[in-house]
Amino acid sequence: MFRKATAPQPAAASHGDRVADLRRAVLTCAGATDLDTRAAAFHGAGIPDPWRDFVAKVRDSSYRITDADIENLVAGGCSEDAIFEMTVAAAVGAASERLDAGLGALRGSG
Repeated sequence: MFRKATAPQPAAASHGDRVADLRRAVLTCAGATDLDTRAAAFHGAGIPDPWRDFVAKVRDSSYRITDADIENLVAGGCSEDAIFEMTVAAAVGAASERLDAGLGALRGSG
């Protein structure tokens, strides 16, 4: 009837497979954008135009994204699917860096 108490697990430990699946999907699945461009957005380095400023904003201050940012990408020939993929790649990459840093700090190695 009673469950044995267990120590709380960090998010990555209790959801590690899901985190890994999300990272893998962003970095390896086919999409509207090529894998190298998505990987650049994920890692925040070597990002080509027209994505550079948009990806930096997603990674560092996503609350500042406006309709004008999206409209500029569309006007520059980017599809909505490509914009979605690059947004997800940048956000998941930034979140992954923060998660890894936080877990490293908890382990005393960060």
